Amino acid sequence: MRRGRIFIYLALIIIIGVAGAALYLWRRTVASNPPVTAQTTPQVRYVGIITAGQNINPGTVISESMLSSIQIPEDKLVQGLFTNKADLVSKYAKYVILQGVPITDSMISTSPGNVNLPGSPWAPLIPQGLAAVSIPVSRLSSAAFSIRDGDYVDVIVTMLLVDVDPALQTSLPNKLATLEESAPTNGAQSTIAGLIKISAGDVPQGHFQVDQVPTDPVSNMMLYVIPSEQQRPRLVTQMIMQNIQVLHMGSFTLPGEAVADQSVTPGKSTPTPQPANQPQATPVVVRPDIITVMVSPQDAVTLTYLIYSGANINLALRNPNDQTAISQPDAATLEYLLTQYNIPVPAKLPYSLQPRTDILQQPKLPNDTTTP
Repeated sequence: MRRGRIFIYLALIIIIGVAGAALYLWRRTVASNPPVTAQTTPQVRYVGIITAGQNINPGTVISESMLSSIQIPEDKLVQGLFTNKADLVSKYAKYVILQGVPITDSMISTSPGNVNLPGSPWAPLIPQGLAAVSIPVSRLSSAAFSIRDGDYVDVIVTMLLVDVDPALQTSLPNKLATLEESAPTNGAQSTIAGLIKISAGDVPQGHFQVDQVPTDPVSNMMLYVIPSEQQRPRLVTQMIMQNIQVLHMGSFTLPGEAVADQSVTPGKSTPTPQPANQPQATPVVVRPDIITVMVSPQDAVTLTYLIYSGANINLALRNPNDQTAISQPDAATLEYLLTQYNIPVPAKLPYSLQPRTDILQQPKLPNDTTTP
């Protein structure tokens, strides 16, 4: 019986040893072969790019309402595309951009002149909403030819005003004529139509007034006062436009025409090289007689009217950094000058200067020339 127990103990020891060895071998197998995990698909990240929300024509100022956006994979984003609408606002389209097309940096420009437009190279420089109109200038009206392309000017207008007859639209005073009654013929009544005729007269229209007549004694008498000369026009000067930008000073060159220097600034003209033994030719300076400014369509109509009405137009040059709008200046009239600057009206004296002066003339100085 004792021998049976020994066999049982030996069997238990062998079973435990085998179980321990099996457990050891299983753990080593698990450690060397980790469980296979499921493969996960990488998540695709998207980014929004800016597209045209409508058809955009060349030269158009891009606004936020013209833009849209689409989503593309982030790895498809290339250089030149835009992801922020603010980067495109206030830029100019260089080409036709169709609706839905992604906008790239090669399609836009920061300046209005750098666009792919047919026609004049000057037209793209005109801001949208404005129009270019030309007006005549002289040395006096152009600030002594100091104005250049891109400058800012104020427009000052001077005109003469007269009173006119509203019905006849002629300058007052009218000339008076008399009605004469012809003698009746064959016993006809003098009031028959056709027997009243108008006699032409050269008496200008005046007015009645009661005035003292130098009689002895002095007495009052009804007088009819007539003008001694034609009506004197009344002069008025006013600034009508401010901060107007100049597109070009002088005439534009035509295709194929040699570029002429229309500036009067010394050193701007480049003379044609001459042989060493020949004297250098003096550069020809063309003095401009016209200037083109950029104004609103209504101001363009106004300037055209003033040109054909015979009014004088002067341009006052401004500092380009001074963009502040000033209040409308007072119009200059004779009454304004006398009251604003305290100019007294000379008293009527029993003596005067000799010789008589009726017209103010500029003094002639020795260095004055006759060139315009």
